[in-house]
Amino acid sequence: MEQVTSDEARLLRRYGPGHRQVAVCFHHAGGGMSSYRGWADRLRAHVDVVLVQLKGREDRTAEPLTDDLGELAVRIARGICEMPYDEILLVGHSMGATVAWAVADAMWAVYRRRARVVLSAQAPPPYTDRAGRQPPHHDRPAEEPGACGDTLTSAADAFHARLLAADLAWMAREFPALVPRPLPVDLHCLAADRDPLLAPGDMAGWASLTTRRFSRRTVPGGHMYLLTNPEPVLDLVGELAVHGTTDRVIGVVQ
Repeated sequence: MEQVTSDEARLLRRYGPGHRQVAVCFHHAGGGMSSYRGWADRLRAHVDVVLVQLKGREDRTAEPLTDDLGELAVRIARGICEMPYDEILLVGHSMGATVAWAVADAMWAVYRRRARVVLSAQAPPPYTDRAGRQPPHHDRPAEEPGACGDTLTSAADAFHARLLAADLAWMAREFPALVPRPLPVDLHCLAADRDPLLAPGDMAGWASLTTRRFSRRTVPGGHMYLLTNPEPVLDLVGELAVHGTTDRVIGVVQ
């Protein structure tokens, strides 16, 4: 796998042989770009892959995540639009889904570039009460590590607990400012059938935020299914890369 450097080398990590299409992946709260480990190799026949690495995690641990969401989205949008791609696909899970949507908004508003968007395990804005409609810390189910997007394996993992807490605080501060407005983008949503943080109909709410094609599907697993069973999302991204539509696979939900 070849890593290609860019002007935003710490924020946007670019991998691939040089396709004209790219999949840009946004990680969940409490995690980092390693949650998409192996995706570049899995998708290299169809698309290049850009992994977004926000501050405060992995090799950016010393940089606290304090960015304004709007400014961050414009910065990511600019970095993506400066790359040599004709087709752009944004993929986000949980917290990353909201960040991906903010970037899609910035790409259209600032650069008049459309992206196709895949969102997983996150309700749509507005987020008026809690960060991403996630439960507060004391409501997180202790028996399900990762329920709020964390990568905790035990209560003793203090580092990841601090990272998750910092991400949730950032979401609580920044997500309510996100203005929900329809975008002219193809939008594809996935939700897990045993997700304790997402009501069954929540993902359908994204349909009102696109003026183009919308689809949604339910996949097996809990909130963090992407870490243990990424196949549904990988298959969807591959189908979009090859055919540009998922109508034949999962149907369009009007």
